[in-house]
Amino acid sequence: MSDTVSPTPQDFIAEGKKRKCFRHPCNPDHCFKVPHPEIRPGRFWREVRYYIRLRQRAVDLHHLTAFHGLLDTSLGKAAVFDLVLDDDGRVSRTLDTYLALNDRAFNDWAVTELERLKQHLYDQWIVFHDLNPTNILVKRLGFDEFRLVVIHGIGHNHFIPLAGYSRLYARKKIVRVWNRRYRQWYAAYPAVARRLTPYLII
Repeated sequence: MSDTVSPTPQDFIAEGKKRKCFRHPCNPDHCFKVPHPEIRPGRFWREVRYYIRLRQRAVDLHHLTAFHGLLDTSLGKAAVFDLVLDDDGRVSRTLDTYLALNDRAFNDWAVTELERLKQHLYDQWIVFHDLNPTNILVKRLGFDEFRLVVIHGIGHNHFIPLAGYSRLYARKKIVRVWNRRYRQWYAAYPAVARRLTPYLII
């Protein structure tokens, strides 16, 4: 009996520039991400190794999804993660989707939570390379209670993974990436972008 999983159209969740995401047909609380064939495999494996390193460090995953290993699929090797679900069991929507509504109350909440998110990543020295709002989900926990969860853009693209082992190096990279790019990531939402702040840590 083959252990290879063959996703159906009903399992499909979303597709980005680098991968497709499917709900695990045997575990509805998990999803798996399959890189596009044209993406160089080194990038996929660096991401996998970084999540393994986070698991070894036992970091606080309050704003991330847990990594559950690799899976053979009919589309190729896949990485398995928790599926981010709202309290009603539906797949959580992206921060980008909510920001597009340009609701003042939500924008206020988003600014506060993004500041908390970037501080959490710094404290845990979790390196990221892309925190644009399409890579972050808004998980509804209950009535008027939400949490930001980063689903893509974690890790780095360096062949030599110093940021996975050195707290000092990781934090320097975190500060540098956010301070250079956060205005670009949120440029489509000026009501939020102009209120976000750079890291002030030297």
